[in-house]
Amino acid sequence: MFIGYAPLSFILSILFCMGLIYLDKRAAIAGDINVRESAQTLHKKSISRFGGVAIYLSTIFTTFLFGFDWNSNAFLILAICLPAFLVGFIDDLKFNLDPRIRIALLLPVPILFFYSADIRVTDLDLGYFDDFLEIEFLALFFLCFAMVGMMNAFNLIDGINGQLSSYLVSIIVALKVIENISGTELPLSNEFRYFTNILLGALAGFFLLNLFGKIFLGDAGAYIIVLIIAWQLIILLSRNPELSAWSLLALVFWPVMDTLFSIFRRLLKGKSTNRPDLLHFHQLIMRAIEIISKKEISRRISNPLATATILPFTFFPIIFGVKYSHDVYAGISIILISATLYVLSYYTILSVLKNHRIRNSVSNFTMPLWSFISLLIKKFD
Repeated sequence: MFIGYAPLSFILSILFCMGLIYLDKRAAIAGDINVRESAQTLHKKSISRFGGVAIYLSTIFTTFLFGFDWNSNAFLILAICLPAFLVGFIDDLKFNLDPRIRIALLLPVPILFFYSADIRVTDLDLGYFDDFLEIEFLALFFLCFAMVGMMNAFNLIDGINGQLSSYLVSIIVALKVIENISGTELPLSNEFRYFTNILLGALAGFFLLNLFGKIFLGDAGAYIIVLIIAWQLIILLSRNPELSAWSLLALVFWPVMDTLFSIFRRLLKGKSTNRPDLLHFHQLIMRAIEIISKKEISRRISNPLATATILPFTFFPIIFGVKYSHDVYAGISIILISATLYVLSYYTILSVLKNHRIRNSVSNFTMPLWSFISLLIKKFD
């Protein structure tokens, strides 16, 4: 069945993306109505942020065309996600919402998940703390905190070509592998698997254009896909108590760590956590490539190079999270090791950039590589 579901959503996603890119350019020419003047923007030109619209539409169309019942879990989840999608879409239209208002508008979504779809977390491998999750109010509070936090965390790494889309694809593939390893037989398991294939195909189609910086997920896309992934994570964990919650957390480690570390750095400097952060890991990598190459590598090239540099860091916790998906202590170790590598890598890169002598040494040593990349790009341009 995968052969039928994924390719259709893949093709529809590409077509919708191309259509939205065209409409976005026409709108920009007409009046620049969609240009976001954000301090975190890493592109010199306005790029369409409506990739989430393409993925949402292609997922709905494919789900409908393959005969899913309107009362199925697939349509229920898509309907529950709609309010979050609309909140993100409003922000993508340049109506920059205050972070507090945005969070308030997103809160009804996890509440709908909790009561309409019976999605709740009751086991986090935290011993006595798990007993508190048996209390309905606390379980609801945790779900709201986790889902809203994940939506915002994932949205923050949608800044460079292909990073978020490749990361989301890898998470969905990891979930499918864990499901197969577990020998899971979920209620409505075929529906669960087919819906996952549909989303995977839609994301893969979007990725091809996102990799070249033609279109981005935007807030709407990040929100809805993260909600679907959260749903899948909770379903797997609730139906398979032997799975390690920590190993599943490793699958979504990177954006969560990036957000928490950003908050920590700003608190350390006495800065407001509501202000944009210009030194997320991907931003630091881009600036490092441009500075160390002595501008031999332009912003257009440093963008995808930053993605290629970061991918091994993001894949490490995912690969080991899958391998040790049933081991609680291994899951905790993966989180701790990944966090340590993140912090050490971040401050090592920052130290190199701040130290003039070391920066020049690294620059001189790596200059043949930057020159080769630059010539290669010019040759194929």
